[in-house]
Amino acid sequence: MTVPANTPAQHNPNLARLVGHHDLALPGAGDLLHGAVLRPPNIHWNGQAYCGPALQHIQVDAARHVPGVVDIVIRHNFVAVIASQPNQAAHARAQIQAQWRDPEPQRVAQLTNTGQASAAPQPASPGITRSYTWVNTPDDEPVWAIARHTPTGLTLWANTSRAAQLRAEIASLCGLPAEQVTLVTNDQPGEGYDAAVDAALLAFGRSKPVRVQHDTTTGPATIALELQADGTPASQYTERANMANALRPSVAALLCGVEHRYAGAMAQPDTLYGVPVSQQPAATAYALGPANDNAIAAGVFARESFFDELCALQSQDPVKARLDTITDPTGKALVESVAQQAGWFDPPQPGAGKGFACAQIIDNAQDPPQAVWSAWVAEVAVNDGAIDITRLTVGHTANALASANDATKIEHHVRDTARGLLGAPDTFDQWADTNTYTTGALTLPEVSVVPQQSAVGTPLAWHPNAQLPAAAAIANAIYKATGTRIRQAPFNTGNLLPQGDATESKRSKRWAYGLLGGIAASAAGLVLTALPLRGAIAPVAVDTTIYSAAAIERGRLVALAGDCMVCHTAEGGIENTGGRPLETPFGTVYTTNITPDSQTGIGNWSYAAFERTMREGIHRDGRHLYPVFPYTAFAKITDADMQSLYAYLMTREPVSATPPKTELAFPYNARPLMAGWNTLFHKNEVYQPDPTQSTLWNRGAYLVQGAGHCAACHSPRNSMGAEKSGAQNFLAGGFADGWEAPALNALSKAPIAWTEDTLFDYLRNGYSSVHGVASGPMGPVVQNLAQLPESDVRAMAHYLAAINPPPASAEPAALTAAKLEEASRSNVGVMTMPGEALFEGACAVCHDAREGPPLFGARPSLALNTNIHSDHPDNVIQVLMHGIDDPTGQGLGYMPGFKDSLNDKQIREMIEYMRARFAPGKPQWQGLDEKISSIRTMHGP
Repeated sequence: MTVPANTPAQHNPNLARLVGHHDLALPGAGDLLHGAVLRPPNIHWNGQAYCGPALQHIQVDAARHVPGVVDIVIRHNFVAVIASQPNQAAHARAQIQAQWRDPEPQRVAQLTNTGQASAAPQPASPGITRSYTWVNTPDDEPVWAIARHTPTGLTLWANTSRAAQLRAEIASLCGLPAEQVTLVTNDQPGEGYDAAVDAALLAFGRSKPVRVQHDTTTGPATIALELQADGTPASQYTERANMANALRPSVAALLCGVEHRYAGAMAQPDTLYGVPVSQQPAATAYALGPANDNAIAAGVFARESFFDELCALQSQDPVKARLDTITDPTGKALVESVAQQAGWFDPPQPGAGKGFACAQIIDNAQDPPQAVWSAWVAEVAVNDGAIDITRLTVGHTANALASANDATKIEHHVRDTARGLLGAPDTFDQWADTNTYTTGALTLPEVSVVPQQSAVGTPLAWHPNAQLPAAAAIANAIYKATGTRIRQAPFNTGNLLPQGDATESKRSKRWAYGLLGGIAASAAGLVLTALPLRGAIAPVAVDTTIYSAAAIERGRLVALAGDCMVCHTAEGGIENTGGRPLETPFGTVYTTNITPDSQTGIGNWSYAAFERTMREGIHRDGRHLYPVFPYTAFAKITDADMQSLYAYLMTREPVSATPPKTELAFPYNARPLMAGWNTLFHKNEVYQPDPTQSTLWNRGAYLVQGAGHCAACHSPRNSMGAEKSGAQNFLAGGFADGWEAPALNALSKAPIAWTEDTLFDYLRNGYSSVHGVASGPMGPVVQNLAQLPESDVRAMAHYLAAINPPPASAEPAALTAAKLEEASRSNVGVMTMPGEALFEGACAVCHDAREGPPLFGARPSLALNTNIHSDHPDNVIQVLMHGIDDPTGQGLGYMPGFKDSLNDKQIREMIEYMRARFAPGKPQWQGLDEKISSIRTMHGP
């Protein structure tokens, strides 16, 4: 049974009898247990059963000792932890030592439309062969599911496009009748199929509901298809595909040993409009991708594109050839109607092209199953290298009819489907949540919806089947207009035309400048960085009505990545009004007001003045800024992002506020001297992507080196305050505001090597179970990163992990963690140290791995904490003095500061004890008394 969210049980008597009067209410956070699933290193299946690494040996004792752990579930290759808090579950999962055995080579099962499997047949005879792929883009945000088991059945709160399949699978895994599994949609955008089955398995037989969240999704994976024919449109087809992912069971079911392939709600017929289709499997096992329903769309895209290619080779018209092969009167009538209304046989305009595609689908959701037809004609035009969809003609057959009021909605569906396929180029400065790139002018294509003859002129209600031919129709139209054949969908418009020509340059410039709805970028010419005196740029009246909502949102993301509001907001002050003191070796610098107030802020700054400040470090009035403002990094920001940031800041609420004036001692107060500093140490250059690296790597590098300005804190500086040059010094560690910014390169002192996943956890959530909690200046940074698209944080983690990859011979992190934890528990030599009693009284209840009940929040392991293993005690002193009163994420808990309750001697004794116990291989820190005294008198975090 599937019901929408917030549906009262009393409104459905049958439902009330089945699951109880209150069972559809989402369980409260205090009632939940939390699950964390341990996956094998690689997950593959052969279209019928799991064929990836098998669990050979597992050691879970260390995980069971983690406070808050309720149970550890092991079922064949499925391993999961259940705990009171999500952080406890994640930490316990990291303590599990699992050894996986590589699988034996297996033959791949043949997949057919009936859901059966058989041995792979021999390849077909040679002929015309083409390969096509469909990219499954993963959901960007985390997905979650909650399951609760009661004597009357199992209730799930999850979102999936395959509700019936999900209920049947869970019923089979749990040994329940299908009618006792109730699914309540939770209104999240992502596909929660896998999370739902995980939650159901963990909740079954328990008195409390269990919540499972998948922070990262699988993919992107591709559905690859290879079609072969003898060269004519009417020939027999042979199709090889790895289309199984869209119809696969859950990962949990496969790991539990399920051998089954579910029939989809939709299927393609065994003949292609009367022409037989022989399906063969791909040559290797399938890497599991997202559990979605794209296999049918991929099949239609491949078959219709292949048919169009065969027609082109034979110089045949694809519509006429299609009509010759269709025997179904309904399908033939639909194709004729769509072609006629689209003016298919009219001569094309110069620089334009028309493409045709149709689909016949068996709708198994109907009783009995019904054949559903749909057909598209797409028209595109090429202007200055950009591709516009100018007209769409669509028809389909089904039972449901649309009302007159639905006509506009149907047209929107058609446009959204088409433009969603013709996406933006995959570039390093593309923001996931603000894809404002357009393939040309912001004109909407003309849409014609062909009515079914039996509907008496009334268009049919929109149905997902209707959009299936869209990708092939657009790809075929692009071929007619450009001569370029597209065999991957959704399309990357950056690959449609030759790169590096004038039209590409025009397109990029139009996109970057048009993003703000007409803003003109400055053409400053040669940057004269060596001039000690720079002229003022006159104040202007800024018209903020020209900025689009998309540009403003993009600018907000740039500001979050750049931590603008962190540095430009004083403690307890109004956002962006400045006044925050930044301690430097040369004195204290106060940040400025960057609200659009015309008197005390930047309200009368032109874009040229703003860009000069961001790229060159020159104020609007011509004075040089100090490099504590990281213009050396901001210079790498692209024009589009810089313009968007300007749009965002200029549309904030203006606030009149004058921060304290920065007054440094001589000679540092002589700002013109900064001209020489800039000549020596600053390069005003936009980030240039590395063509040898992936887009993900370049995206991460762009964010880390540019807006994120990570090196400003995490790189060492020379005697003149500039970041030390050389690859060995990049992210080699530094200091900021009295805190150590630890090295992120090969000089890292972390006892367990950082990986992409642990970096992602830390940057996204402020906590890594094998490294610790974000604190000090890093706390607000993480809070901002949590608001960025997940893909951007993933890109940063990917890039940072590539800088310092763990050695191939490194032992598993769980084994290293277990050894460090055991060493801290058994280190009896420290028990006579003076700091033992202080630690037991102040810290043990939350941090001692030997004892102490679980209370609330995360319980960070000090044996794994990078700060304890560092060469510098600064961060340990800072945390002990000031605590953590603003945790970066839910469930992390607060830590009190001991500045007012412990004197310097007690702080030193506790630090010496912690160093000896949790980093026994490291020497004691020197100069603790002076360091403690200095930090005690500093500004609190």
